[in-house]
Amino acid sequence: MSTLDDWAEAALETTIPRLFSRNTTQFPDQPALTDDDRTLTWKQAGEEVELLAAALYELGLQRGQTILLMMSNRAEHWLADVAATHLGAVPSTLHPLLSQDQVHAIATHSRARVVVLESSDQLRRWAKALRNDSAVEHVVVLDEAVMISADHRFRTWSDLRRHGADRLRDDPALLQRESAPVTPATPAAIIYPSADSDRLKGVVLTHSNICFAAAALHHLTRPEPHSARLSYLPLSHISERVVGVYAAIHDAAHVHFCGDRDEVLNELPRARPALFFASPQVWSQLAGLLRSIPAEQRRTPRGRQRVRARVGLDRTVWPSIGSGPIDPEVLELFTGVGVEICELWGVIETTGCATTNRPDARRTGTVGRAMPGMEVRIAPDGEVLVRGPLVCAGYLEADGMIRPVTDAEGWLPTGDVGELDADGYLTITGHKPELFGGDIPLAL
Repeated sequence: MSTLDDWAEAALETTIPRLFSRNTTQFPDQPALTDDDRTLTWKQAGEEVELLAAALYELGLQRGQTILLMMSNRAEHWLADVAATHLGAVPSTLHPLLSQDQVHAIATHSRARVVVLESSDQLRRWAKALRNDSAVEHVVVLDEAVMISADHRFRTWSDLRRHGADRLRDDPALLQRESAPVTPATPAAIIYPSADSDRLKGVVLTHSNICFAAAALHHLTRPEPHSARLSYLPLSHISERVVGVYAAIHDAAHVHFCGDRDEVLNELPRARPALFFASPQVWSQLAGLLRSIPAEQRRTPRGRQRVRARVGLDRTVWPSIGSGPIDPEVLELFTGVGVEICELWGVIETTGCATTNRPDARRTGTVGRAMPGMEVRIAPDGEVLVRGPLVCAGYLEADGMIRPVTDAEGWLPTGDVGELDADGYLTITGHKPELFGGDIPLAL
């Protein structure tokens, strides 16, 4: 059996709880999460996940049920998401800018019983959903100032943690018992690519999908053990979830949170991430920083190393970009300082990245070759079809059923039109009428 087969088979047979448990056992003292001025080790993150899982269990969150999260990028968001997967529940993060009508539509469609919100802004967006009939039974708020004591559904984050600690004292084996039945085929996340109520659909990703995505990305990029990640895109974004949650757990990485996306350029030099995904707009902003550095400082290898460190990309092994054209001059500018930006392509239904360029296998103007384990072909009408372990389980229907998105042979029609060259590099040339969640990234 080849090395590829070994890692691929292992990825298809594991789950987020198993990988997370490995980290807490093998790397307890390694840093896991940094949020503002606090850092949690993997041991501490494990203790927090156990406490939160017990608390959510105490609220009645059960296997297969959806929990909706609406928070900024912060440790509590990440930990609650991971804790839910340990119960076999299915977390779904809502984009922070959704309207009241959009939130109401998703709350109704998902039939979520537990909601976790951060502050008054999120609570305002949830006003219609909480005012109208819905399945929501519990609302947890991080900011105690927005606690609505008169509404029996509300509780604070502190109360949630306290109930979790009480439950663990009475039932210390809860986490092990509840996570044991979680299998690779168990749904692990739901992503809502569109909030239009007349075509609302939730993309269901399994533990197998996300663990394979993380393992494949590791196989291609080979980041250093325990290297950093910078979590700054909304966690409703598939790329952020893969890089900042799933690949971070797979690699036992150190996640730095940036709650304000406008601060990403300032946070990059602090985190110095190994994997960094950004939109053309962010890369253009970074290019502006490069242009402000005198050209003579970029002429020697040592000078270029210092420039990469100055913008926070000196440890980045996979600087990537998706969805939308980028100015070739920007690509050339970064190449000139030793940063080979890798254009990629995927849809939410392919767990994000389906094809990618790599620094050692890069063809400008294309979106690269298929991810390991994936197949790509072009239909007679030009539509790009993909097949493999990254293709989602299907769409969540309002009745709780999951509708498959592939044909009888497992091919997913992506809605994008493209061409494959003789070496397997894909070029996206157009789009069919929207059928799926769209290329990555979504609106930032």
